[in-house]
Amino acid sequence: MTRRHSIAALAAGALILLLAGGATLAAVPATPGPGATPAMPAAGPGKPAATTVPAAVPAPPADYHYQSSGKQDPFQPFLELDQALLKKKQEEQKKKAAAKGRPISPLQQSEIAQFRLVGIAGNDQKRTAIVEERTTKKYYPLAVGSYIGPNEGRVAEILADRVVVEERGETRDKKTKKMQMRRIPLLLRQEP
Repeated sequence: MTRRHSIAALAAGALILLLAGGATLAAVPATPGPGATPAMPAAGPGKPAATTVPAAVPAPPADYHYQSSGKQDPFQPFLELDQALLKKKQEEQKKKAAAKGRPISPLQQSEIAQFRLVGIAGNDQKRTAIVEERTTKKYYPLAVGSYIGPNEGRVAEILADRVVVEERGETRDKKTKKMQMRRIPLLLRQEP
């Protein structure tokens, strides 16, 4: 008995859907509005009725011309670069290009002021110094001729109580720039 009732319910549902489809077909206007495609009439009671479909993008008028004034250029970079920043970047690129011939060690990535002289070992003929990089707390050995600092500083001397680093530096007068060697001492602090 339940099987008959379920079949009858399905048949009644299908009949209601067919009748509802015919009712929507009668509600469609005869002339389509702007931006809609005309509806196709149903071929029979078993086929669904076609409805109107709006056009995806309306076509621009034939005399339309794009005006870019007052609109943002999509190809312009988001960040505006000042001339000073641009020059600074170019100088950094030149320094990097000059340093490409030799590898850059961790000693050359920090300023000389970031290093603290921890110890000196050896005799008068050959000495080795140990420095600590203050931010990373790492220790590095130094010998005479080692590069240190980003400005191509080199260890010139290792004395009993200090390490002397020579570095090229610019001295700017009013009209000229001169490259001059600076001597930077790293002192071994005596513990009390």
